[in-house]
Amino acid sequence: MPSVRALFVLVFLVVVGPDLPAQDGPRALDRAALKELGDLAREFWKLRPPSYFVDRDQAAWEAYMAKLGAWGELPEGSLETVLDQFWKLAARSGPSLAKKQGGKGIIETPYGDAWFYMKGSGRKKGLVLGLHGGGEGAGSADEAAGKWSAKNCIGFYPQGIRLVHDTWNTVHGERFLLSMIEIAKCQFGIDPDRVYTMGFSMGGTGSWFMAGRHPDLLAGSSPCAGVLMAEPKSQLPRKEDIVKLQHGFVPNVRNLAMWYYIGLSDRNCMPGTYLYVADLLEELRRDDPEGYQEVHFKTYEGLAHSFPPGEPQAGIAFLEQQTRKAFPKKLVWEYCAWPFPRRDDADKVTRYQKTHFYWLRCSNPFEQQVIRAEQEGNTFKLRFEGRTRNKEKGISIMLNPKMIDVAQDVVVILDGQEVYRGRPKPRLDVLVDSLDAKVDTTLVFDRRIDL
Repeated sequence: MPSVRALFVLVFLVVVGPDLPAQDGPRALDRAALKELGDLAREFWKLRPPSYFVDRDQAAWEAYMAKLGAWGELPEGSLETVLDQFWKLAARSGPSLAKKQGGKGIIETPYGDAWFYMKGSGRKKGLVLGLHGGGEGAGSADEAAGKWSAKNCIGFYPQGIRLVHDTWNTVHGERFLLSMIEIAKCQFGIDPDRVYTMGFSMGGTGSWFMAGRHPDLLAGSSPCAGVLMAEPKSQLPRKEDIVKLQHGFVPNVRNLAMWYYIGLSDRNCMPGTYLYVADLLEELRRDDPEGYQEVHFKTYEGLAHSFPPGEPQAGIAFLEQQTRKAFPKKLVWEYCAWPFPRRDDADKVTRYQKTHFYWLRCSNPFEQQVIRAEQEGNTFKLRFEGRTRNKEKGISIMLNPKMIDVAQDVVVILDGQEVYRGRPKPRLDVLVDSLDAKVDTTLVFDRRIDL
């Protein structure tokens, strides 16, 4: 028979429980767990900056992510339930305007208040970012607000923070546009699969910038009569004059719908870079016949810096029919850490560094990194090129149950060699990391394979 001491220890373990690590397997989402998730959601939105102009408290964020990591595995099929616990607080606690004033939305920046016209209302609508033209000391949101609108979409028409050449491509222009997209998702309840950038002249340049840099955020782009950054300069009349095009843009639009044009007599935004890009896109289509099929570009003989007949209505009508390809089977991600124009002495922010691209994640991207990724069922094939050779550290594949058969192994093949075979488990920290990356209810992932 057991001793009195042994019986006491047995009763203690049954009533109090041993001081052992948490059991393997997912934690049930009972009432107590859902309450804890609600508390974690409130902490998430409190830690997340209200715009891209506000720095995160990195130490507090890392402590928070460690807390999420300690939660461990989520139950299979719980993604929507967990996401709902976080997203239901987005309108109250997510990225927001500092104030509204006379049809304008205003956010605070280190440059002072930045504003944009807001047109339309209603949830689950699309979003048009209409970007004005101009240049050094010139440019008005009134011009864009009068031209760019689409059916069943609200419109945001920003006024450039600093009226410099290519203002939308600058460190402050990019952060302004990204902030507006997140505000639209959280405060206006827009459909994240129907976000469009449109613009003419400098607005076209900015729309191409967003298309190449952030195609995973967009359903389509209309970058009309603009330029791309190039050497020896962007304003050149002939494609033969281009020595080098800004890397990190054109290959990335493989899965994006685009509609744009240029006049061959345009002297405000000379056609050289757009003609160079047209040849590059043809080369990309030859090597990848299923890609770049929804990029439509036209040239107009004798047209100066103006809209051709029927535009921009035809381009807008095309984009109205497009929705985002959120989970494409094939990706090309060419990275540019420091796109032009570079930060200048008057700038108060640095260049935003993108770490998530569709279902790829890179914790430490570097200049001219090129990743080609392809999905065939539960098999993912990745290929690295050029300067990325032997630089795979920090690359992850993000997954959710819509993408794979969770009852079967996932296989990852890297440069022809199998590097992973298994069934990644859904985790809370992975889900919240993906929500943080894009504030997006579509591109949310609950499991991750780190290479």
